Amino acid sequence: MLRTSGRAVVLAIVIGLGDLGSGHAQQAVATDPRPDEQRNIYTFQFENDVFNRTDRDYTSGVRFGWLSPALPDLPDGIVALTTVPTFFGEAPTTSVTRRVGLSIGQNIYTPQDTWATFPIFNDRPYAAWLYASVALQNTYKRFDPRTNREEPVRLDTLQLNAGLIGPAAGGELVQNNIHTLIGVAKSYGWANQLHNEPTLNLTFERQWRVGRWVLLDDPKLEYDIIPNIGGAVGNVAIYASAGATMRLGKELRNDFGPARARPALPGSEGFIGEGFGWYLFAGVGGEAVARNIFLDGNTDGQSLRVGHRPFVGEAQAGLALMFRGVRVTYTQLFRTPEFYQRDRWLVFGSLNVT
Repeated sequence: MLRTSGRAVVLAIVIGLGDLGSGHAQQAVATDPRPDEQRNIYTFQFENDVFNRTDRDYTSGVRFGWLSPALPDLPDGIVALTTVPTFFGEAPTTSVTRRVGLSIGQNIYTPQDTWATFPIFNDRPYAAWLYASVALQNTYKRFDPRTNREEPVRLDTLQLNAGLIGPAAGGELVQNNIHTLIGVAKSYGWANQLHNEPTLNLTFERQWRVGRWVLLDDPKLEYDIIPNIGGAVGNVAIYASAGATMRLGKELRNDFGPARARPALPGSEGFIGEGFGWYLFAGVGGEAVARNIFLDGNTDGQSLRVGHRPFVGEAQAGLALMFRGVRVTYTQLFRTPEFYQRDRWLVFGSLNVT
């Protein structure tokens, strides 16, 4: 189980968010949901370095997610507990749509040399993480006289992940069976993976649209810029993050970008899905990292480990297509070296169907 201090940190943050929300949060109210906000939304996400013909580091991630229709009015206590105030003096919003999301997923990590059966002390350890999560997504809107309707201007996501790291997470079973199925060599060092440990992590992310500008009216072409901030605490990861994404395309109001597995530049699980929309996007971000269990090893110190770098940068670029309630996105990711023992970049692709 988590150490007592870890549980205390998580509890203190949740209580602190509630205190801040009850005293200083903008008083946006829930309104009757639009028809497109009354749908269930399902997500399949596949992240893998096979897109770049490598087999190392963060080598695979699979996630299935569900996002509820817009929730009815919630009790004041729950609203206060899950509302985080604004930081930069943003203009007040006029309404909010709240949704709850559930996800299950598995991440797999390996060193570069997957033929070695002996422990490798100068590369990341083998690790698998099996998790489930519950999230509350608050989409804040503001009336725009140009379009004569409320426009989404900010998205807050508060998420709790619970899971298991170690052999029970099934990394060896999944990876080697898939490798056998597709005719790729197995990874032989799974006996040296991180041992079983329950996990608990709390994550908060905020994205806001600083503006949406029209380049062409016919055919419609617009661009926007979406900064983001976030952070996490728990025995899996402790970090603070910041970044921004720029998008160019059509119907940008429909979402805040494609969703990604964390830690990453954030996106949005939900989207409006009116008509046909598309956009190209590119983003950069950085993380100040205090803990990464996949590099630092098990909490009890009885596992292989390497020295994580305290600052990690990331860049991403991709394409999103939306049509008749379906969004398909591909993202190419580049992350700076995450640990001192090896000076290599992490490169992988992410496919998301929502």
